[in-house]
Amino acid sequence: MSRVSMLVVGVTVIFCLVSLSQTAPPPQSCEMLLKPLEMKTVDQLIGTWSVIATSNNQPGAKTLNTLLISNICWDISPGTHNRFNATLYTRIASGQCSSKIYDITLEDNTLSWTFIVPSSAVFLPTCPDCLLIQTTTTINGNTYTAVDLASKRRVLNDVELFQFTRQVDCLSMPSTVVFGAKTGLCPKISDPTSDMEDFYRALVDLMENDVTKAIMRTTDYLISLGLG
Repeated sequence: MSRVSMLVVGVTVIFCLVSLSQTAPPPQSCEMLLKPLEMKTVDQLIGTWSVIATSNNQPGAKTLNTLLISNICWDISPGTHNRFNATLYTRIASGQCSSKIYDITLEDNTLSWTFIVPSSAVFLPTCPDCLLIQTTTTINGNTYTAVDLASKRRVLNDVELFQFTRQVDCLSMPSTVVFGAKTGLCPKISDPTSDMEDFYRALVDLMENDVTKAIMRTTDYLISLGLG
């Protein structure tokens, strides 16, 4: 190889390294994006929160969130300094609404509740009028993580969504599902669905079946490719 060729190769390598150093995130960026927030009281949680986007590593979660769910919102009511009720409203693709009331405890910056299975969650950095909740749930010895971005607005801007995407990437989670804002949220007068617990219990058991998991992993993958 001639000196000129070696010089060209050397310059190219240096240029690539400089480009990478300019585009790669700082080493501490994920640490900063995933540092749990302090949440001493429930006061700043009160109100109605629309779930804008979600990521969940449970097999089948992407499929269900993409094909079945139209929108989700939480209505959080005042409680004591560390206990409150949260009503989860879900509108499915057919337009039907369902609701479920959760009794949630806030202690040491961590939320905890039990519905079918115990769950816990922490708050992550996000936009001022948003909540970003990282939830951990253990089912039959398998631990799953969900990250939900909610806001008092129905639509977030690209910068806010990009930060959420970065946080999902930092957690090595599946690609996000963004819920549309065209359909109305469920009315707060929606009656709690009495048989929801039985439905979710059956759904949890079904999704933990090995055959179902294999099928759901395939549909999740196809949806992530835009083929769903």
